Amino acid sequence: MIYEEMTKNIREICAKLLENKEADVIIAYRGGGADGAQIPYFAKTPKDAENIEWGDRCYQNIAQYLLDFNKKNKKAAILAKPCDARAIAQYITERQLKRENVYIIGVDCMGMVDEKGGARPGCGDCITRKPPIYDEYVKDERVDGLETAGAGSGDEDLAGASDKFEKFQNEIEKCILCYACRQACYGCYCKSCFIERDLPDWQPAEIDTGAKMTFHMGRAMHLAGRCVECGACEASCRSGVDTRYIIKEVTKFIEETYGCRAGMDINQSPPLLMNEFDDREVGFLGGETHG
Repeated sequence: MIYEEMTKNIREICAKLLENKEADVIIAYRGGGADGAQIPYFAKTPKDAENIEWGDRCYQNIAQYLLDFNKKNKKAAILAKPCDARAIAQYITERQLKRENVYIIGVDCMGMVDEKGGARPGCGDCITRKPPIYDEYVKDERVDGLETAGAGSGDEDLAGASDKFEKFQNEIEKCILCYACRQACYGCYCKSCFIERDLPDWQPAEIDTGAKMTFHMGRAMHLAGRCVECGACEASCRSGVDTRYIIKEVTKFIEETYGCRAGMDINQSPPLLMNEFDDREVGFLGGETHG
């Protein structure tokens, strides 16, 4: 019932935006996906807005679609749950998106579920239930009393470095280097990926472990201070690789060291993309110095 009321409210907002020509397109969701999932939808007329849906199966991060419209200098409105809104904020911070080219309809989120009703990757331990940036806000009163487990690193049960490395090796062995995690990630928008720039025209039938480690560790560093914890990478992996736990470890380090969470403030640049003389510097052997 709550989702029906929210959907009605969202449709009215979207129809009004299109009627008043305040947006060229609305990026949202509609029904019709596999197993009852809601899928990305582009509404271009007030009539189209009648097809928009909001529910607990709107799991895809749709922020990436904004980049194409931004390049065409078209104004798009978008239905943004918290992780989508954080991705949009990062795009603005990284100058991939002009703030004036996007109208954000922020929506509270109770967490997305799969076809069996279980929490989607990233949703079970999510601590951001309200969008940090929006032009129009659609509230879900249930989030005010929602308790979450909190975003741990995922390695709390591992005693030392050797245990962590063993877990990393076990996860990497499952990887077939298909790059689905990269394609699903909002933050991997480079035209030419670092991992493919020096690749030969042929590939061996069996990808060696070193190549897989290089990709996952390199990607984790590229997302340091930029991951919005949407879980798209893990959800897209058909081999069952827990790719997100690697990035969660880096995300936890960045938050503890620099007090930064990606996408929470459009005026805060990712720590590893800038340098300040008073930055904290953590030594390799556990020591800490201050500039």
